[in-house]
Amino acid sequence: MKKSFIKLQIITIIIVFNSCTVAKMPSVYIPNKISENKGIIIGAIALNKSGSTICNGYRYYYTNIENKEIDNPKENKIEIVPSQAIYVHFKPDFFDNEDAIYYFSIEKPMGKYRFYAERIFMNTYSQFIYETNEINIPFEIEEGKAKYIGQLKFNADKTYEKVDKSERDLEKLRNLYPTLNIVE
Repeated sequence: MKKSFIKLQIITIIIVFNSCTVAKMPSVYIPNKISENKGIIIGAIALNKSGSTICNGYRYYYTNIENKEIDNPKENKIEIVPSQAIYVHFKPDFFDNEDAIYYFSIEKPMGKYRFYAERIFMNTYSQFIYETNEINIPFEIEEGKAKYIGQLKFNADKTYEKVDKSERDLEKLRNLYPTLNIVE
């Protein structure tokens, strides 16, 4: 009886530890082909890791600015969850100097969209902090196309910018997803 209780405790600890250490990567959701009547945008999110606290979670919300009826706010987000074993640290697709780079995609019906909010989540032993920052990054999805939109760089000082990193990203993305014809 005592041995089975100890085994159960060990299994529980392993499950809890494993669930805390797994990072959530938006690149795992990039499809290999475009669904019918839809298009895809592909880009990179850069989070600067120098001189700042790494948060427990990052969400980037977007909406269709032409037809809000087709939107589902629960689905319309890109989510990044850093690895959180002993301490919180980025486990991105790759690092570019001080930036953690995460590839993402959005597959939706054609139309005009925009990123409108960044929400960061941080927890410590004594508090939970949610902070939402307004952003305005427009993009367009074209039916039947996979379009590269660039890098969305989010800085520690709450500023952001859209940067063309096609020289760095297009070749990598085309090698990772050869069945998509990614264009600029």
